[in-house]
Amino acid sequence: MADLSEYHRILVGVDGSRQAKKAYDKAVAVAKRNQSVLIIVSVLSISKLVGLGATQAGFGAVDQTVLDEVKEKMDRLVADYQKQAIQSGVSQVETSVSYGNPKTELAQVLPETFNADLIILGATGLNAVQRMVMGSNASYVVANAQSDVLIVRTAVAGDD
Repeated sequence: MADLSEYHRILVGVDGSRQAKKAYDKAVAVAKRNQSVLIIVSVLSISKLVGLGATQAGFGAVDQTVLDEVKEKMDRLVADYQKQAIQSGVSQVETSVSYGNPKTELAQVLPETFNADLIILGATGLNAVQRMVMGSNASYVVANAQSDVLIVRTAVAGDD
């Protein structure tokens, strides 16, 4: 039986938010301590991008340029995090930026794809309105993931 106090493949979800950065920082520390593979992922929600595209394009249709810009931004963010993790001493770092439903991708699809035994997420993400309406991605992942989940809370004011 594997040692339950060690994790070998750690998946961390990032979206550019402060909370996701804290989750990333925690994931790097845990990966270093356990000599684990770190898997940095970002899931782009088509429904969120449709709203962004409709606002910028004006007619409700998703402008491919908007989709490409958002994807490129996340690709750069994930690549920067990968570089920082390696510089911090994590020897193996994998990355993925994909489209889909962040809840199901983070809870089920990506952990299975990458054989992750720990998922690390920030307590909240970028979109407060969607969190209030649909519930947070973190809550869904905790309830539905097959692997362990670590939720990283944002520091209280003045604790930075």
